[in-house]
Amino acid sequence: MIHEEPSSAVIHFYQKMIDKTVLIRFTTDFIMRIFGLFYKKKHKSNDGDSDRIIQSIQATLFAKINEYAKDIKVDEDNIIEIMFDKNDLIPVVQHYNGDKRSDVLLNVFFKKIGWDEINVFRFFFVRYMEYYFKKINIGESGKKTVSDLSYIVQELLQNANAYSTGEFDYELKVKHKNGFIYISVENYTDETNLAMLTKIINDINNTKDLQDLILKYMLSQDKHLGLISSVFNNNIEKINYSVSEDNRVRVDVIVKI
Repeated sequence: MIHEEPSSAVIHFYQKMIDKTVLIRFTTDFIMRIFGLFYKKKHKSNDGDSDRIIQSIQATLFAKINEYAKDIKVDEDNIIEIMFDKNDLIPVVQHYNGDKRSDVLLNVFFKKIGWDEINVFRFFFVRYMEYYFKKINIGESGKKTVSDLSYIVQELLQNANAYSTGEFDYELKVKHKNGFIYISVENYTDETNLAMLTKIINDINNTKDLQDLILKYMLSQDKHLGLISSVFNNNIEKINYSVSEDNRVRVDVIVKI
């Protein structure tokens, strides 16, 4: 759960330990890509020296994680924790033994980030979910679902990135339970953004024709078509929201697989 105290972590996430392939190939690739983006932004340089430094640190990071993974006992209920701190160059990676079964696949805490970082996360998410679906014997039919899920996650992150307030985290949680994927994004907000979000979701849930609703929003000054288009294009079974007393809003989406 997000808290009101700001942290220095730019991305902090927990993922279900499917197997070592996910950690060594997909998660490590994601960490190295995120590292490269943040290094270039922090040092504001695109010269050859920066590229060589990034590649050197990436190689060291890959070797360390590869060595670290050798001693990990594989259990699908174990958890990998990764924290990318804006004050440190190298992300922190921890492994925990799960003490009980969990439906949670990913639990990610973001700061306000840019399109590049969201896109890198989406690329990781697609690889992670495609691999997970293969492990649970959802093959070709799962590819379309993963594509839908990735665009839903992208839209929810962009929405939270644009409309969250302060320097607080916003949180993404992805769960798999009983043939459904549950996605939620929670963030701190203000009255103006909350009113806009609740109106959009209420309009979605109350309309009989999403095409008419899309047209209505296209013709208005404040278009805000992202969530409506996600529901229309990506097979969302249900979308809803909830609001806490301390101005946290959570958007919940359910997708059948």
